[in-house]
Amino acid sequence: MENAQGGRPPVQMHQASVLVRQILVLNEIMEFIMRREMDLNETDFQAMQHLMKQRSMSPGELAKLLHLTAAATTTVIDRLARRGHITRTAHPTDRRRWLISPSEHSVRAAMEKLMPMIMDVDNKVRSYDDGEQAVIVDFLGSVVTAMSNRVQALEDGPAQLPQTQQIDSRKV
Repeated sequence: MENAQGGRPPVQMHQASVLVRQILVLNEIMEFIMRREMDLNETDFQAMQHLMKQRSMSPGELAKLLHLTAAATTTVIDRLARRGHITRTAHPTDRRRWLISPSEHSVRAAMEKLMPMIMDVDNKVRSYDDGEQAVIVDFLGSVVTAMSNRVQALEDGPAQLPQTQQIDSRKV
């Protein structure tokens, strides 16, 4: 069936898909607020996210995650160190290398802002019975898989949306 413009009508998104999109938008807002609170630019904030997740890594590992050159990563590390967001320690087995870790102060400050939301979500999911929790975990796992697959496809080359589907952006 075609619409008045001669194309297929937009796909009506399921409410769950609309809510996932809203979560993504709210995450962007949260990241903006956290960057502002921590006095970080976007790249420095991404570095802190990786460091908080990994807890410790080499500058080369961070460069790879940030898709930056070694020189650019050194600049990021220097800025974070000046602001007290990271610490540098000697590598335990290679004296020529060093490791970077998020400072306890930065981790604590971030967690103070995030934990109320995390606990609200955790308490809500725990309020469901085991079967309902399994469905929620299955759904969220499929969201993670779909997003991971899309990230990989975009990193591998130009993306092509099928011509047979148009998504109504007002619904997402």
